[in-house]
Amino acid sequence: MRTDSECLRHAQPWVPITALMITRHADSELVVRCPESLHCLRGAPVTDGQIAPHFRNVPGLCPWIGVRVHTTAPRCGCRPFITTRQLRIVLRGGRPWGPMSSIGCPGGCHVFAPIQAGRIGPHSYRPCPWIGIGVVDKGLHPPILDPQDYR
Repeated sequence: MRTDSECLRHAQPWVPITALMITRHADSELVVRCPESLHCLRGAPVTDGQIAPHFRNVPGLCPWIGVRVHTTAPRCGCRPFITTRQLRIVLRGGRPWGPMSSIGCPGGCHVFAPIQAGRIGPHSYRPCPWIGIGVVDKGLHPPILDPQDYR
């Protein structure tokens, strides 16, 4: 049964914990492999149900900070999704702002994943936990190197 108050929690990007590789898990802390693993080498803590600020090997904030992490599927039936703001590689058909055709898989598959009906489609020789997660077009990702970091 879907209620508006339940679904307000799912209005922001969120992913299931099964999509994130757990690197450390103790009673007091949960650290996952950040999907921005090229620039976030030490993992990302999950605090209060979302990816928290963490160390990066380049200046600037990680675009995955604040993405909610759920351990179970919500009762309201909402499905997980991310936005293009979290992704570094978004390929578009036809022109620079055309429809998304594929993305660099955030699961570390090192291949392009097709976008099918707004969701990540099958793309790897092995099962990928990101298949089926929605991708909402919100424009370009934030810059990797923020010019304010060099003032």
